[in-house]
Amino acid sequence: MSGEARKDSHRSLGSSVLLVFLLIAAGVAVVWANLWKADLRIASVSVSGNTIVSDSTILSLAGITRNEKLYGIDLLAAQKRILQNAFVKSASVNREAPNRIAISVEERVPLAAVILDRIEYLDADGVVLPPVRSAGIFDLPVLTGMLPQSQFVPGTKIPGNDVNEALDILETARRVSDALYRRISEVHVEPGKDIVLYTAEYGVPVILGHGGVAEKLVKLDGFWKQIVLHQGADRLEYVDLRFEDQVVVRWSHGADETGAANAVLKTSPLAMNR
Repeated sequence: MSGEARKDSHRSLGSSVLLVFLLIAAGVAVVWANLWKADLRIASVSVSGNTIVSDSTILSLAGITRNEKLYGIDLLAAQKRILQNAFVKSASVNREAPNRIAISVEERVPLAAVILDRIEYLDADGVVLPPVRSAGIFDLPVLTGMLPQSQFVPGTKIPGNDVNEALDILETARRVSDALYRRISEVHVEPGKDIVLYTAEYGVPVILGHGGVAEKLVKLDGFWKQIVLHQGADRLEYVDLRFEDQVVVRWSHGADETGAANAVLKTSPLAMNR
């Protein structure tokens, strides 16, 4: 065998030995890493995104405690348990290096209250939310009318077009302005009848009817800011928004006055944006 052949043979043998060594080292590293991961313990569990449901309630539902094995936790099972709370709309449970569990939730925000034999809450999706003890006090508009108590089961979606239309009105009012939403104290619904709002100031009835919600609420917001705040809600007997391009109102002296209200439609940029 020539010298060059022997050199090539030695190089090949050396490369093979090095490759075997690297494979063994990689295998040992993998085994060591798995053993290290298997023995990792949870040092902390954090909860974020919640303002209604307490940290302790979420942690109790998750069933995760400190000093458990980090990689022994079934994250999906913990997530499903958290979602059992009717106020939780979505939840995620994740491992964070080196030894932490992070729970993030999105809550259902109460939009309206319903007073039956106890107070129930509804979110914008029409999901019934149970009473809850919370640091926040819910100062919410109340839904009234023909509302069968049997339909209000926490965690389920309320049936009925009238109730869902009332919720759409409140959600639209909140999008128009927070002040407008806070100005509504009650929404009265009855099958086959016009929806009527009542204001927080002096309980003025506002006949809304059906359909065209966004345009009607923008007109109401503009009318209230430009007319009522200057003349006073105490003299206002009712507001009727069922007519296109006008706000019909009656003041306490007994005359129908649409002129001042209709001026809102001509001067308000929002009302003109139909």
